[in-house]
Amino acid sequence: MKRISGLFFFGLLTVSFTFAQQMTTLQPGGSHNAILQGTAVHLYSVTVPAGRLIAYTESNLDTVMRVYNADWDEIAYDDDSGTDNNARVSVRVSAGTYTIGVAGYGSGHVGPYTVFALTEPVVITNITLGRAHNAVLQGTSEQLYNVTVPAGRLVAYTESSLDTIMRIYNAQGEEIAYDDDSGTDNNARVSVRVPAGTYTIEVRGYWSDDVGPYTLHTATEAVVITNITSGRPHDSILQGTAEHLYNVTVRAGRLVAYTESNLDTIMHVYNAQGDLVGMDDDSGDGLNARVDISVSAGTYTIEVRGYWSDDVGPYTLHILNQ
Repeated sequence: MKRISGLFFFGLLTVSFTFAQQMTTLQPGGSHNAILQGTAVHLYSVTVPAGRLIAYTESNLDTVMRVYNADWDEIAYDDDSGTDNNARVSVRVSAGTYTIGVAGYGSGHVGPYTVFALTEPVVITNITLGRAHNAVLQGTSEQLYNVTVPAGRLVAYTESSLDTIMRIYNAQGEEIAYDDDSGTDNNARVSVRVPAGTYTIEVRGYWSDDVGPYTLHTATEAVVITNITSGRPHDSILQGTAEHLYNVTVRAGRLVAYTESNLDTIMHVYNAQGDLVGMDDDSGDGLNARVDISVSAGTYTIEVRGYWSDDVGPYTLHILNQ
């Protein structure tokens, strides 16, 4: 293994580390005994199938844990979710090799500990768009649902007397939407524009005592996109945080888009593949949005919305292709 040096972040601690041939290999279902030396980081490599990776320590110490993927992107962190002040991480992963880092929360945490790593299968329930699904929430334990939808706006929300949280992931496992309390009472409600495909909806309780029945609802709404021409101002009425979408075809060069209004506008620009290529809040006059980006020839989608729900009123969208 090549030598790596840098900064390893643990909670409020910033720990410098250097290692070469110092990675301990863990087998799923296995454990390793070691001596913690305060904030010094111990690194463990574990190769797992797709599912849920669970890692935790047993000790009389206050341990901190982080999990990294093969690119050294942090995918999970915990301080005290295990017994006493031990760390415990539970994270959904694809098949691959992951690195677990363990350290003490402070320099005084010195002594023996055991680190465990295991995997569990992930249960994903297939549901049908538009059909309500009844289930029982088990606190902060996630419940996962796959739903296949046409292109448009995916709307998902819960009905319950609980405080629910919702996340939506695309087919690549990337989180594309999150909500806590946008539904009625403390229920979650997500509304996100999506291309056709299968999406995973995660529902969990905000608190461990959020246990009880709930209903998950899903629906799609048509997305209206207005075709506009570069160089011709377009007038419209903003309706708070509701998005307005525009398609504009431009030649290679610079795409400049901005609003004129007495409102606080936000703008996002997407390419033909749906990738975000530009965004702005207040770079225009007043609180107006203004985006100035270099583009290749093609069609781009410009999204305009208000920053606040009471940003309601007329605005003009200007598009320049330079």
